[in-house]
Amino acid sequence: PPGPTPTPTPLLPPPLCAPGCGVPPAWAARLGATGFLISKCCLPLLKAKPGKAKRVRTIFSSEQLARLEQEFARQQYLVGQERCLLASSLHLTEEQVKVWFQNRRIKWRKQSLEQQQAKLAKMG
Repeated sequence: PPGPTPTPTPLLPPPLCAPGCGVPPAWAARLGATGFLISKCCLPLLKAKPGKAKRVRTIFSSEQLARLEQEFARQQYLVGQERCLLASSLHLTEEQVKVWFQNRRIKWRKQSLEQQQAKLAKMG
C-alpha cells in the first residue's frame, strides 16, 4: 500500500521583494497592512521592544491622497458614517482616514500660522 498522502500546503502570495534585496518597494507597506505577505527583508523590526510590534507606515496612493485632500477642502472634520464611507471607498481603514485627517489639520494650522506671521512681518 502507498504511504500517507502529503497534506497540501496552503497557497501563500509571493513575497513582495526578493530575499536579501534590502530596499522595500514604495507600495510594500500598504500591501503589508492589507494582509499580503512581505518577505523579511522588507519589514525590518529595527530593535523593536519585545511584545511591541513596529507599526507599518501607510503609503497612500496618489488617487487616495487626491480624494482625501478633496474631502479635507470640503470639511476639516470627518466623523461617523462619512469617515466610514470614505474609508471603504478608498480601501483604507477608518483609523487610517482618522489619523490622516488629524495630521492634515495640524499641517493646515501650521500653514495658517505661518501665513499670519508673514502678513504681520510685512506690516511691521
